[in-house]
Amino acid sequence: MARGELIKQMLSSHQRGDEEAFREAASEVIADERRRHHGLLAQELQEIMHTPERAAGTPVAFSSLKPLPKAKDEANLVELVNPRRTLQGQILRPDVRDRLNEVLEERRRASVLHAHGLSPVRTLLFVGPPGTGKSSTAESLASELGVPLARVNLPAVVSSLLGETSRNLAAIFDSSRSEPWVLLFDEFDALGRERSDATEHGELKRVVTTFLQLLDHYAGPAVVIAATNHPAMLDDAVWRRFDDVIGFKLPTMRETEKLVRRLFRRVQLGAPPREVAQRLRRWPQADVELVCRAAMKRSVLRDGDSVSLADLDAAIKRLEERRATIRNSRG
Repeated sequence: MARGELIKQMLSSHQRGDEEAFREAASEVIADERRRHHGLLAQELQEIMHTPERAAGTPVAFSSLKPLPKAKDEANLVELVNPRRTLQGQILRPDVRDRLNEVLEERRRASVLHAHGLSPVRTLLFVGPPGTGKSSTAESLASELGVPLARVNLPAVVSSLLGETSRNLAAIFDSSRSEPWVLLFDEFDALGRERSDATEHGELKRVVTTFLQLLDHYAGPAVVIAATNHPAMLDDAVWRRFDDVIGFKLPTMRETEKLVRRLFRRVQLGAPPREVAQRLRRWPQADVELVCRAAMKRSVLRDGDSVSLADLDAAIKRLEERRATIRNSRG
């Protein structure tokens, strides 16, 4: 339907109080803005549509152009969330930041590439240790593109029923052909394991094959991102199927100090940021954030006027105890 007709339909349905027809027309307008690569405007329109339906302070509940894919037990196979992080707020190595900016440029100028018979990046594989920013970077890309982040619900996807996992994957990719998401497969090693591993049964090997075939034939508007903490577990064929592979590493001392400064930008810190960073050297970004926020809480609860090194050390001790508990539980 032409844009002018859509707007007329939207206004006339609002005038006669037909809420369903109004929302249908508004969804088509939003979809048209996304097709024009006006991602930020589309996101703002989407939020306006849904804000009255949500409690204050809760994330926007994005809707899709068609029902979300569901498992046999009716569980949602993906969860749509409103991305709040930005690339500017991420602590990333310069080479990683440059590559991500290139991905954004390709997506924003997709029509130029298409005119020359080329395609923008559609699939990315993020690899690196836990807590190094893989998932938050996927969220940041969604934010920069002005589209929802669609997190794959792996417990719902992976089924004990023969063939059901492959059908669930097919349903997700089918939905992504009409939805401009950033589609995130977190903990991807659960799906992309090495098929020659003798400990894996035939069903999981079929799942890997299915995923590779779906990725090979994918040509939708979504950006598909798979993230893993265990790249050595992935099947050799998986690596070749992604348009690009981006590695994430533990932060350097300088990057940790930068993160500490950012986390304490609105809070008085009773020690030089470099000294704090030294205590957290070679820790994953997620753990640095966890410790710093825990130290802030301790300061607030003791009515302190600043976060002291004692607050920080207590938070570090608590996290180290947590790590030890996890290690002992795993044997």
